[in-house]
Amino acid sequence: MLRSTATGVSLALMTMLASAQTTDTDNPGGLRPFIGVGYTFGGDTIQHVTLQPKGTTIEYQEDISAGGGLDLRVGLDYRFRGSPFSLQASLAYHNDQVNGSDGERSFFVRVPVELVALYHFNPRGSVGLGVRKATHAKFSSRGGTCTYPDGSTEACPRIDEKLNASTGIILEAEWAVTPSWGLKGRYVRESFKFENDPTQEKYEGDHVGLMSVFYFN
Repeated sequence: MLRSTATGVSLALMTMLASAQTTDTDNPGGLRPFIGVGYTFGGDTIQHVTLQPKGTTIEYQEDISAGGGLDLRVGLDYRFRGSPFSLQASLAYHNDQVNGSDGERSFFVRVPVELVALYHFNPRGSVGLGVRKATHAKFSSRGGTCTYPDGSTEACPRIDEKLNASTGIILEAEWAVTPSWGLKGRYVRESFKFENDPTQEKYEGDHVGLMSVFYFN
């Protein structure tokens, strides 16, 4: 009985050591820069844009939204050695834009700063929780024709307005396709208000996004 117990303990210790060695090999820890590109969907509409391609009578609408657009980013990922946790800090360029055939251009751009804590539940998968502040938020519109209630038209005035952003909350999941390439799915909750709007109307910027991230090992 004692011999079998000792054998069982020895096997358990050997398994634990092997597991620790594997973990240390799979997770050497340290700092890795990364770049990412993605697209997001959602948020309130800031402006409806009506476009008409040259040579046609067909009109169609696109929206500038408080949560949609192209997301480009750079950042640093720090994995704690021998731990299932890591931290990611990033700086992004987030832009929803519409361009017309006659030079019309409307866009909502912001520069989010993010910090996310990730839990790696296996060598490939992780889930994260973080915070985000969308700095330098700006809505711009130029070109196009404005039609007024009396039927008159004129070139639309140029608009350049700054917005203030709330502190956003991030929920995300990542899957490592390879050690250097990961795919993220995320949800962000945030809102915006125009600086010079006396009504302080709030535009919800809540969105979901898909992103491809490349790590420099």
